[in-house]
Amino acid sequence: MIEPGRSPSPQPDPELAAPSRMTRRALLCVAAVALVVRVSFVLALASDDGTVGTLAAHLLGDERAYDTFARQVADGELQRTRAFYQAPAYAWLLGQVYRIWPPPPDGDEDSVVPLAGVHRALFALQHLFGIATAVLTALLACRVLCARAGWLAGLMAALSGPLVFHETMLLKSSLSLLVFVVCLHLWLDVLRGAGARRAALLGLSLGLGVLLRGNMLILLAAVLASLVIPWGAARRQLRSALLVGGSALLALSPATVHNLRLGDVVLSTYQAGTNAAIGQPRSDSISDGLMYQPLRAGRGDARYEEADAIAFAEGATGRRMSGREISAWWWRWVAASVAEHPGTAAQRVALKLVHLFHGYEVPDVKSWDVMAASAPWLSTWASDLWLLGPLALLGLLALPWRRRPELVVVRGGLGVVALSLALFYVMGRYRLTALPCLWVLAAGALVAWSAAVSQRVRGDRLVGWLRAAVTGRPGLGLGALALLVTLELSLPLPTYVNGEHTSISNAASVACDLARSESDPDRAVKHRDGAVAWARKAIAIAPAFPSPRNTLVRALSLTTEQLPLRAEEAQDAAWRLLLLMDGLRTGRNVLDVLDGPLEQVQARALEVAAAPATLGGELYTAPLLAFACRAVGQALSRSLDTVELSLAMIDRSLALQPDEAFAHMQRGAILRKLGRLDEAENAYRRALEEGIDSAELRNNLGNVLRALKRFDEAVEQLEQALLLRPGDTLVQRNLERAREGR
Repeated sequence: MIEPGRSPSPQPDPELAAPSRMTRRALLCVAAVALVVRVSFVLALASDDGTVGTLAAHLLGDERAYDTFARQVADGELQRTRAFYQAPAYAWLLGQVYRIWPPPPDGDEDSVVPLAGVHRALFALQHLFGIATAVLTALLACRVLCARAGWLAGLMAALSGPLVFHETMLLKSSLSLLVFVVCLHLWLDVLRGAGARRAALLGLSLGLGVLLRGNMLILLAAVLASLVIPWGAARRQLRSALLVGGSALLALSPATVHNLRLGDVVLSTYQAGTNAAIGQPRSDSISDGLMYQPLRAGRGDARYEEADAIAFAEGATGRRMSGREISAWWWRWVAASVAEHPGTAAQRVALKLVHLFHGYEVPDVKSWDVMAASAPWLSTWASDLWLLGPLALLGLLALPWRRRPELVVVRGGLGVVALSLALFYVMGRYRLTALPCLWVLAAGALVAWSAAVSQRVRGDRLVGWLRAAVTGRPGLGLGALALLVTLELSLPLPTYVNGEHTSISNAASVACDLARSESDPDRAVKHRDGAVAWARKAIAIAPAFPSPRNTLVRALSLTTEQLPLRAEEAQDAAWRLLLLMDGLRTGRNVLDVLDGPLEQVQARALEVAAAPATLGGELYTAPLLAFACRAVGQALSRSLDTVELSLAMIDRSLALQPDEAFAHMQRGAILRKLGRLDEAENAYRRALEEGIDSAELRNNLGNVLRALKRFDEAVEQLEQALLLRPGDTLVQRNLERAREGR
């Protein structure tokens, strides 16, 4: 009976009438599809012998950082002087696995790490997490909308290429996504008054989520706000809010206590300020904050990020800083960047939010767009966001709002990811957390539109024409979707944001390291040739990016017992890298001559080298600029006509990196050529102090001492060289001459 003065409440759409339940058969079908997809992808990666296979078989980027952390945990060697920088839970859990099943020793800190049996077992476990995520997504859509929407959302999750891809890396993505979906279910339970036990479990899950990924703090805040602030028909649940907050703090307590013991008042980690700075760099390009760009050129590996963040902050303040202070310094840096470029910052945030629904995958160390080449059946519009993203946007706007309070969980979860992307950046695994919410909304839009097609259900006045576009007028719904897809496909992206060059450059770096460690001559040449070819391909795609040029110089300069030096090509590539780095240091455009004749490149490089640096340019470019100077100096040292310029290059390199041992060794060799033997001795001894202790260095130092007629010292050095390289005929001959001179 309708009371006088009240209008009848709107009736729910037939296809969106909840609650409903999915059958066990439907859930098993979703799980089976997800399993088949994952098995097929793993087999495809294993059979690829090109770029994809090379990348898939090695740990890179954050994988290396987690692997290093986990090895320290397993060996009981984890020692920190500041609060946790990265969320520690995944690496800590990985360390417990390493205690039981240790990976092979990691001898060279800078070498690539091939996958071991323990890693493949962990990937299998992560695939199970992905299958569970697909099933839970189906259940979430069913609870929030209807069984049909649950079936569709589950299939979207089961067929998702990016999700499967991230499960094949040593990353926290699959586990954190599973925890995120569990939190959405528990949040819905608590909103429906499920009781104290569910509230406590929700808090513990949120705390674990924060220890896996720091932006889960935003979800914790959203959950507490939904329980404390009354909205719509919901009531205030202060007791549940207290239970959620207290349980979350309990889950966070191990990290918090660890940080407090080190004198750092940090709840979990202090990485947020740095990530915000990477997402809002001081530049006029709106795309610069879209993808990950290292704080210092050439140091994109996650193992360097904390050290570089500390170096910048402490270098600016001139004192040692705590983790909390470092994060705060970077947040101030972000505020200054936004104040300097407010228009660019606003456009940058808008572009990030667009990419929440966009089909394009912003590149990571291993980019989905490249890896998908091995599994074309997973790079269709049914398995990425090219179609599902616009559908999800329609669902976000047009599905019921007031009549379906359960959708607050889905919209709230999506809002959390959107806010974190707006603050930070959009790399594939950062956007991954949004996928379950996007799948639910896309499934809801499809169900509502199909209901409108079959039943001509007219929309209500709650969302006006947007609601009508999906449910009331099927033609408008299809037209709106076509418009969104067209806008998505026509959205211009800078060519250097394309992920292809990132993956190809990283594959080249892997091949270069494999060539350096290979004992078989044919395989060494094959790896080196692959590295050169891939590096050049990456340069052709993104000529303004330094990383592939750096790898090209490394590959061409590589000399081992199996590999001869490709001297002329190495010199050419080194000059071009030097010009690019000085262009970045000074803010000058050098692309007009970067790939021109070598004579023009050399002339412009010497000209730009004398120009002053922009604010922060010196610190940003120092690592790769120093390497480029060393590479050019090494090439110039082969001719007596250019040996003085060679010394100037090495001295410039040492001004940028005073503790670089190899540069001191190079300097010693050049000074010896110039006959400045005392200075050469000092350079060689400095190289020893900085950590190089090789047969070559000891032999060179011994020869300098022999030329200075200090034969006893020469014999001592040459004997040390012979111990490092037994049977070396050159060292033996020099040792005999030194003994004869006594």
